[in-house]
Amino acid sequence: MRRLALFPIAFAACQSPPTVPAQPTWADVSPIVQGECSGCHGAAAADSGAGYRLDFYDMTSDACGDAALGMGTGLTLAGSAATAIGTDVTPIEGMKRAKMPPLPAPPLADWERETLQRWASQPVKGAPPPGNRPPTIQTARLPFMVDGQLTFTALTDDPDGEGVVGTIEIGDMRFLMDRSGSFAVSFDSSGWPEGTQQLRAVLCDGWQSVTYDLGPIQVHH
Repeated sequence: MRRLALFPIAFAACQSPPTVPAQPTWADVSPIVQGECSGCHGAAAADSGAGYRLDFYDMTSDACGDAALGMGTGLTLAGSAATAIGTDVTPIEGMKRAKMPPLPAPPLADWERETLQRWASQPVKGAPPPGNRPPTIQTARLPFMVDGQLTFTALTDDPDGEGVVGTIEIGDMRFLMDRSGSFAVSFDSSGWPEGTQQLRAVLCDGWQSVTYDLGPIQVHH
């Protein structure tokens, strides 16, 4: 029984590491960055409003439409940080490990480091991963009718574990979202004319944007 229990573990340990592409694209690099870098250089960078945010290659209106507004300003994204990424994951001469990831995190596996180095030498975004799915949004406590204030909760997520940015729009007003997770959304509706206003959300995972109709809101003063 013991031999049978240990066999799968031993087999897994003998499996070959993933093959490093000759010319990696962002689809090859992103899972490594998400697993090893985004804890410090992901949405946390958005909270500080400066520094490196590496969960997106870039953030353009062509790919993301209005959702790109959710990113804000003052951040360096992965496509622009490629040279720094390649340098920081390369072991320093005379030392056993690289600057990134820092202790107490374990060093990158050889295939992870080589993938990042090859990509950093010629950074390209390329095509999205096969089967890439769009980000999602759910709402809670969304009223049908409002007077002076429209408030509700929005929860954004990505089924592939990628970063999410977006905007919730009604009339000419926008609520910006710079990450996935929960948001307490609030709009001052006191100046809206009576009638029906349409509420929508535009989200982006860096590859594509998706628009969700969140329903009509009746304004009654």
